[in-house]
Amino acid sequence: MVVSGSSQIIGLIYTFIALPVIAYVWYNGTMTRAIAYLFLFITVFLGFCIFSPMVPHQFQQAVIGGGPGPSGPSVLVVGGLIALFMVLTFVAGRIFCGQLCPIGAIQELIYTGPKRTTSAAEKKVAMMIRGIFFIAFLIAGFVFSVALLRVFGIKEFFYLDFSSTFFTVFVILIAISLFFYRPFCRLVCPFGTLLSLAAAASLFKIRRTDACIQCGKCEQVCPTAEAGADDAKMECYLCGRCTRVCPAEGALTYSRAIKGTAKKD
Repeated sequence: MVVSGSSQIIGLIYTFIALPVIAYVWYNGTMTRAIAYLFLFITVFLGFCIFSPMVPHQFQQAVIGGGPGPSGPSVLVVGGLIALFMVLTFVAGRIFCGQLCPIGAIQELIYTGPKRTTSAAEKKVAMMIRGIFFIAFLIAGFVFSVALLRVFGIKEFFYLDFSSTFFTVFVILIAISLFFYRPFCRLVCPFGTLLSLAAAASLFKIRRTDACIQCGKCEQVCPTAEAGADDAKMECYLCGRCTRVCPAEGALTYSRAIKGTAKKD
C-alpha cells in the first residue's frame, strides 16, 4: 500500500476541523460516548486508509532529518506542525491524543470494560519510562539517525504489512491494550511527552466545581490517575469515564478556571 503525501494532508485537515468541534462539544457539556466513538472510528479509518494523521511518525521523520526522500516533510514544516499542536494542547488539552491520533484511538477502542484503576505511583513510573524513552529517541535520531519508533511497527500495522516482523510488535501492544490503558501513549510516544507538558498548563480541561460531593467515583474509574482534585491533567486523554460516572450534575466540567466557580484542579 502506497500513500502519497498529498493524501495524508486530508488527515491533518480532518484533525484541525475535528479538534475545535470536540472541544466545543465538551465545553457545551454534550459529549457522549456515541460522539466520542464516532471520532475514534473515523480516526482509525483514516489511519488505515491514508496513514494519517500520524504526527508521532512525522515527528520521528523530522528528528532523523525530514524523511526518507524528497517527498518527505521538511524539518521546518514538521517543526511548525508540532508547535501548532503544542499551542492547541495548551488551549484545549490532549484532544489530539485522545480522539484524533490513530495510534491512540485504536488503543482506546481496544480498552473496554471495567479495569483496575491506575495508582498515582504507577502513573509516575509510566511517565518516567516515557521520559527515558524520549531522551533515547532524541539521541538516536539526532546523533545516529536511527528511528526508534520504527521497531514498534506502527507503519507496518496500519499498512497491514503482515510479512513484517515489526507488524507483530504493534499487534502485541494492541493486545496489551486490553488490560493496560494506552501502553504506547503512556510508555513510549515521544510526541505525547511534549503534549503532556502543554496539557499540564492547558486553559481548558476537566475541572471540579463547587457541586462536587467528594464521592471519589471519578478517581476510581480514571485509567491514568488524573481525576484527583490536585492532578494537573498531564495524562488526561479526555476519555470521559469520569464525567459519565459522576452522580452530581455540574460537578465535573470542561472549562477554564474562573475564580469562585471551580475548585483547584
